[in-house]
Amino acid sequence: MASNYYYSAQIKQCLEFGTRNQSRHLKTIHGHIIKTLPCPETILHNKIIHGYAKIRNTTYARRAFDEIPQPNLYSWNSLLMAYSQSGHHLSEMERTFKRLPERDGVSWNLLISGYSLSGLVGEAVKAYNTMMKDGSGDFLTRVSVMTMLKLCSDNGRVGLGKQVHVQVVKRGFESYLLVGSALMDMYAKVGFISDAKTVFYGLEDRNTVMYNSLMGGLLASGMVEDAKKLFRGMEKDSVSWTAMIKGLSQNGLEKEAIEFFREMKMEGRMLCLGRQWLWSGRAEEAVKMFLEMQRSGIEPDHYTLGQAISACANISSLEEGSQFHGKAVVSGFVHYVIVSNSLVTLYGKCGNIDDSTKLFNEMSFRDEVSWTAMVSAYAQFGRAIEAIDLFDRMVQHGLNPDGVTLTGVISACSRAGLVEKGQRYFELMTNEYGIVPSNGHYSCMIDLFSRSGRLEEAMNFINGMPFPPDAIGWITLLSACRNKGNLEIGKRAAESLIELDPHHPAGYTLLLSIYASKGRWDCVAQLRRKMREKNVRKEPGQSWIKWKGKLHSFSADDESSPYLDQIYAKLEELNQKIIEDGYKPDTSFVQHDVEEAVKIKMLNYHSERLAIAFGLIFVPAGLPIRVGKNLRVCVDCHIATKHISRVTGREIIVRDAVRFHRFKDGTCSCGDFW
Repeated sequence: MASNYYYSAQIKQCLEFGTRNQSRHLKTIHGHIIKTLPCPETILHNKIIHGYAKIRNTTYARRAFDEIPQPNLYSWNSLLMAYSQSGHHLSEMERTFKRLPERDGVSWNLLISGYSLSGLVGEAVKAYNTMMKDGSGDFLTRVSVMTMLKLCSDNGRVGLGKQVHVQVVKRGFESYLLVGSALMDMYAKVGFISDAKTVFYGLEDRNTVMYNSLMGGLLASGMVEDAKKLFRGMEKDSVSWTAMIKGLSQNGLEKEAIEFFREMKMEGRMLCLGRQWLWSGRAEEAVKMFLEMQRSGIEPDHYTLGQAISACANISSLEEGSQFHGKAVVSGFVHYVIVSNSLVTLYGKCGNIDDSTKLFNEMSFRDEVSWTAMVSAYAQFGRAIEAIDLFDRMVQHGLNPDGVTLTGVISACSRAGLVEKGQRYFELMTNEYGIVPSNGHYSCMIDLFSRSGRLEEAMNFINGMPFPPDAIGWITLLSACRNKGNLEIGKRAAESLIELDPHHPAGYTLLLSIYASKGRWDCVAQLRRKMREKNVRKEPGQSWIKWKGKLHSFSADDESSPYLDQIYAKLEELNQKIIEDGYKPDTSFVQHDVEEAVKIKMLNYHSERLAIAFGLIFVPAGLPIRVGKNLRVCVDCHIATKHISRVTGREIIVRDAVRFHRFKDGTCSCGDFW
């Protein structure tokens, strides 16, 4: 049975990994705590409140607080934090603060911060002054000081800032780097450069942020020579260069600004900027920055090249990634493990599984990332036996798999219908490797049962989970119910998904498909009305294909493509050929009560077929046709594409919302478990 410790770990994981479904995940954990733990420890209650506070869900933070039999100061402060950080619940924040049975420095900091975040400078100052009176000043902390200094900085309250500075000196806080940085930044921003310099040079330790702040203040005050002198003696980052170039330009020194820009490129600062784009997750900008570096004659190191290739993998940009691969071979960096791992991942994510395998086999040294990348690539491509074999070899080499590796191998079992083997790996996750299963792992297990048609077992697994599935888990089960025609479990899954997220379209659209396949048009009409009432819209299917550096997108009702006449003509030709090859349209999931001929026509113009037809017209013979799709490939398009690959003799690779499909000679890499 799940314990307080287990749920604490789940809450921590939910907050640390931060996803767009964070609130939903936290609610499901909270709900399961209520169901399974009669008397949760106060510390667990506090973690739930603190979690809701961090994601700014004040309603549920209050509900969690009200469930505590005897709240302690941490409980009260967590609730206060929820109201303070929201910026929209000042009255509740004030009421909670007044009700506190006792107060500490955290309580006062939250009150001051809440006023400050809401732009109520006067109230924040009043709270600060109240704290400093009648002995409450003992609660003054570095956090309080930094909050007030930022408030003074943002609002030009230099007089108040000087008062805070006095308290900083009295308390001995000036030696702390973060306090000194905030103090110096306040003086620099309000134009008190002399005071900023005094604080700056009075500190034993200084970081780049402080140098940048002072330099910005000097430039804003027209003290260009002082700024240049400071700049020459500091350790620079991309912010330093940008601030210097911008400051020179604002002071009318455009020629000097250009010279500094050239110097930045010569010193390789573009490398740092490129890395900062990879770390911030802005993959497209990172690729563009790397290409600009190459045009400027700046040579990358192996780390930067590896990061650039990873960025290409994240956006499935095979074209640029292949160019970078060539760069890695010429430079000799291909032998560095970070570069090799990135290349294995790149080709795996772009559907070139053979190239991934070749690179992996040629690696002289492999780490955990290498093995995991290859296991995941095999799993995505439906090559389950290879993925499982590789996982076992990884363990034999003495390497410990992580959560990503386990996701890959369980997914591989799911693709191949190896239910018992997948269950064994799931058990090993906790028993052998000490990994706490995430929502993703539970969704993999739901998929494992569902894909094999063992829907009752999937429901039993869900009922035994420590918390209810997230949206992905319910969608996985619901999709299987649609494919297997199981209306009973499908309705339960759809109702659970709609209850979890009333505006998620999948719960409605997948249930619509089940009703349509059963000919329940009255239920279809009723569900459509419900969608209109709730303003829920079905996500339109879109497919795309990249050719000659340009992305061509298609949707069933989009007639903007200049090649549409050619595409429709190609589809008519293909339909005749695949019918002769034995193709029979499967219209059972068309969600409209229309004539059979109309249903067939609707299927013929699905977005992936438009993209495939475009590829057959423009992509030269001998090259695979690569199509991306935002939704899962439907049953009929999957069947049709098998036939298209056979009658045309072309290899077609489709990357849908779940996985890769490699169609060749009338077969698909996913077999019967797609």
